[in-house]
Amino acid sequence: MKIKPNQLNSYLSTLAPIYLLTGDEPLQMKECADILRTTARKQAFTERVILTVETGFSWSSLDNEANSLSLFASKRILELRLGNKSPGNEGTKALKAYTDKIPADTILLITSDKLDASKQKTKWFTNLDKYGVIIQIWPIDMSQLPSWIAKRMARYKLQATNEVINIIAERAEGHLLACSQEIEKLYLLYGSGNITSKQVLNSVADNARFETFSWVDTILQGNVQRSMRQLQGLRSGGVEAILVAWALDREIRNLSHMTYELQKGQPQEQIFRNYRIWQNRKNVIASVIKRHPNPKIWQQFLKHSLKIEKIIKGLRNGNVWDEIQTLSLQISLPITKQKNSLFTIY
Repeated sequence: MKIKPNQLNSYLSTLAPIYLLTGDEPLQMKECADILRTTARKQAFTERVILTVETGFSWSSLDNEANSLSLFASKRILELRLGNKSPGNEGTKALKAYTDKIPADTILLITSDKLDASKQKTKWFTNLDKYGVIIQIWPIDMSQLPSWIAKRMARYKLQATNEVINIIAERAEGHLLACSQEIEKLYLLYGSGNITSKQVLNSVADNARFETFSWVDTILQGNVQRSMRQLQGLRSGGVEAILVAWALDREIRNLSHMTYELQKGQPQEQIFRNYRIWQNRKNVIASVIKRHPNPKIWQQFLKHSLKIEKIIKGLRNGNVWDEIQTLSLQISLPITKQKNSLFTIY
């Protein structure tokens, strides 16, 4: 039986003998597993055995655990962690043997990375679907993320405007675990109550990643002098060049796609929604698109970014900070104000 993560609590009055959690969103995976463990402990499943499928793993250990007597309790949770591994023939046989003779007073909790459609047609998956509960976990859609953040904040009795919620979402790049950590940090800093945008920004003022993102926005706005000061501050402050280069490369790649879609006639607002451009950044992104509307220019920027990556990896000679500065200038200035030499093909 397949259920959604938000349906889990409704199916816990009677625990199933087998659960499979599969997905690539770590926070929801962790919280669903924690709910199952907590519910099981309340029902006297107090022993926990963990089997991790990795190089050298023997599937006979599943059979051994299934048929061994508990040393410490009458009920136990048997966790099988697949990660990105597939059971294969040996694992399929072991799981089939397990479901043929499911041990009493044992819950088998299997966790796995996201399983594509082909893997969901395998014998081991369909067999687990027959005897247990499968919870497929998907990333939260970006349109639903503000609502998720608001509900998460409500757990800590925090209130915030849409602008504040969007800043949190932007800071965490849409990752639920990072969003959750930011919310917990705000609660620890300010307690329950209303959270302002200033408090959010102050809470991350000493964060190298935030400072780096602020520098990128300054570049996109075309503020050359300030961006140069910020870059010097990042460098003298000990921020790794790889972090600075990554943040700029990330923005270049997004803008390369966005300008291409704009050129094909896609509405700008729809593109902003697709690329998670929140209200407080729309003007920033719109200004750089107006300055560099041609996707071919962003492809040039991307080639320069690749050169920087090769220097960082030691695959090419050069001063990485000088190259980052040159690339940032290329993006900051309109084409008409740049020398042709800035656009050498790399």
